[in-house]
Amino acid sequence: MRLKFQFALVLLAAAAVSAQVVDRMVAVVNKRVIMQSELDQEIRLECLLQAKPVEKLTSADTAAALERLIDRSLLEQQISKQADLDPDTVEIKAALSDLRQQIPQAATDDGWTRMLLSYGVTQQDVEEHLASQMRVLRFVDLRFRALVRVDKTAVETYYQEKFIPELRQRRAAEPPLSEVSAKIEKILVEQRIDDMLSRWLEALRAQAHIQRMLPTSDTVAGGMRQ
Repeated sequence: MRLKFQFALVLLAAAAVSAQVVDRMVAVVNKRVIMQSELDQEIRLECLLQAKPVEKLTSADTAAALERLIDRSLLEQQISKQADLDPDTVEIKAALSDLRQQIPQAATDDGWTRMLLSYGVTQQDVEEHLASQMRVLRFVDLRFRALVRVDKTAVETYYQEKFIPELRQRRAAEPPLSEVSAKIEKILVEQRIDDMLSRWLEALRAQAHIQRMLPTSDTVAGGMRQ
């Protein structure tokens, strides 16, 4: 009995060491630590949202996912604890429903369950990911949208230099500017918000202490296997 007990302790110790090796730090953003398990889950969720096979990921994909986690960490550190930025349950469920409608495999409950299992995540993981995205988008919108101005000249230029040429390339009908000016203005506003956000993130990165401990390609592949 004593030998069996000692053997069990050895197995538990080995499992603990193994877990420590797998779940290591991959980055530190200021004082916020990003773990390997967090990166793995982020990759799985991103692949699920795009209906992209996890096994086809490259080390470049993993590095890009880590950079997105770093950006999100920087943004989260800037977001104050405002209740009006938090989506409620109804909004999260609506976002999840919209997501499932965009993925053929997730149309039925059985298909959605199989998809979650195949990516190694739960519906709660997906909902928390969507909630985080919504919170960040609301913060970005609140910070930058009021600063954006789009004049008629910019709309006309976009219409002549991009909108019409793209329609002609597809041999589609060419609506008059008056019919699409609002749509073009919205496109330009979103582009300028993206540009402002990119410049702001560059500034945040320059001011932050960021340390990366990227996993090797073998570690990434092993972490992604089911």
